[in-house]
Order: sequence, then structure tokens, then C-alpha cells
Amino acid sequence: MQAVVLHRLGDIPRFESFPDPDTTHCERLVGVAAAAIHAIDRQAAAGMHASSPLTLPVVCGVDGVGHTAGGERVYFSITRRPFGAMAEFAPADWVVPLPAGLPGEFAAALVRPALLAWLPLAHRAELEPGETVMVLGATTAAGRMAVQAARLLGAKRIIAAGHRQEALATLEADATVDLRMPRNALEHTFSAYAEEGIDVILDYIWGEPVEVLAAALARSDHTMPSPDDRGVRLVSVSERPGGDIVLPAQSLRDSRLRLMGYGPASYPPEDYVKAYVEDILMYALDGDLRLDLETMPMAEVAEAWERAGRQDRRIVLTLDEREA
Repeated sequence: MQAVVLHRLGDIPRFESFPDPDTTHCERLVGVAAAAIHAIDRQAAAGMHASSPLTLPVVCGVDGVGHTAGGERVYFSITRRPFGAMAEFAPADWVVPLPAGLPGEFAAALVRPALLAWLPLAHRAELEPGETVMVLGATTAAGRMAVQAARLLGAKRIIAAGHRQEALATLEADATVDLRMPRNALEHTFSAYAEEGIDVILDYIWGEPVEVLAAALARSDHTMPSPDDRGVRLVSVSERPGGDIVLPAQSLRDSRLRLMGYGPASYPPEDYVKAYVEDILMYALDGDLRLDLETMPMAEVAEAWERAGRQDRRIVLTLDEREA
């Protein structure tokens, strides 16, 4: 089969021949139609992610859309190396049927960033309707999706924080925070929002903004928690390398802050994930979720790989002869 193959960490993958996949008893063979280039794909290929392959060559890609042997259009997820989603065929861990009328390329681009919002909000933070959500890194693809997801999950108020004010202005948030402001001004701004009340913080960037926000919460939290108080739940979903923080004990001792991470160790059972994907796909079909994308032939992966790191739009690789 033809596939997007990585031969060395740090190189750009190439579109070339690769052995056809076998399937285990719990996998489904999918004829791939489209697969998006996600941030995790580029980070893993660069050797900068926990999922970076130890043995090469490998096929790139963690999810996509395609058809089963019976002709059913599906979204699929794949984790078994050396195979991946960017190929003619993929041994999928699991699949979810695509609703009729939903473009496959859109589903390929949407589901992963949407899950990076839905799962931390609904599963990890256990967001309840009427709560206030702050999104750190709201101008990233997953951050923009988190603003939309929080609204659909019933958040009363959404505060979007990011480094690009022009992008923040396009989000349907109730308030925005420019993370480029000086540290003292940023802490003052965070303190004002903390005084008003924040229930859930979804973090996609880590680093100094989290450090400043934790300090602001400690200085602003003067409430006596009730027995059923759930605290301020900060869930870090950042997949960016580096960005360590300094966290004084006071930031935890003198506030209701609860620090949590979200990654593979926190994933719910597969059936729960599939149920969330079904919800996401139905919201997308109804027009409640938006995401900018661009399609390119899988054979042009070298150009697409470079462009994926320079723009906000998600690039979706397609196999020209297959309808997504």
C-alpha cells in the first residue's frame, strides 16, 4: 500500500510504499479516505512527544475517516505501530459510524481537537451546567474547540485567554485575556476574574500563565468551602514540550485549586470515548462546531507537513480516488 512513512525522527515523512497491515481479532480494517495532520503527529515525528516512535520506520497518523469492508463510512482511531492513519489501509482500534451528510474531511479534522476539549471538560473536570470556564491557550485549535465545547456542555460564562488578541476577538467567549500583557498586569486581571469566580480552567499551554494564575487564585480566594465544594479544577492538556512552572506551596495551601492532567493515563473506557465522539459528530452535523481546514493530496505530504506548522487551519490529507 501507499502511506506517509517516517524513517528518522526530525525528518519530514514521505509518501511511499509500505507493507499492508494485518489485523488482530479486536481490530477493524479501514480503507482510509482522509486523515488530518495534528500537532501530536508533528511532535511525535520530531521526537518531541511521549508517543514518539522508538522503532522506525512507521506510518504517521492517529485517526481519520474511511470505509469498512462492508462499505460503512466511519471515523477511526489507531494506535498499533508501525501502522498509522495516513495510509491506504489502517487496522483501527475502534470505529464510529459517520452521520449521513457530514463531510468526511471535516470529521477527520474535527474529532481529535474536539476530544481534547470534551474529555477534559466532561470527564476529568466533570463540568456542570452553569459553571464558569477559563480556557488558557484559547487560540490554539484545541483551545478554540474548548470554547465551543464548554458552551455546548452548559457553561454559564467562558473566559478565553490567549496570545493573539485578533484571534481571541473571533471566539464566542464572554470575556478575553491577552496573555502578552506584563506579568503584574496579568496577575491583576486573573485576580479580578478569580474574585468573580472560576470553576474550571482548561490549559493548553502550561508555563508562565499557569504560574501567574495559580498565584492569583491563592491571593483572591477568601471563601470557606462547603462540604460538597469541588474547588477550582485546573486540567492541563498541554502537549507542548517544556514550559515548566514554579508553584509555591501557598498556591495550593491558600486556594481551592485542584491541579489535574489529562492524557492517556486519564482516558475513560473505550465505550465512553466512542459515545463522546458520537455526540461530537452530531453537533458537527447540526452546525454547532466550527473548524477551518484545508485538504491536500496525501502524496503532497512534504508540502502539507511544512504548512501545517505555519497556519491555524487544520490540513487534511486525502486519497484522491476515495470519497471521504
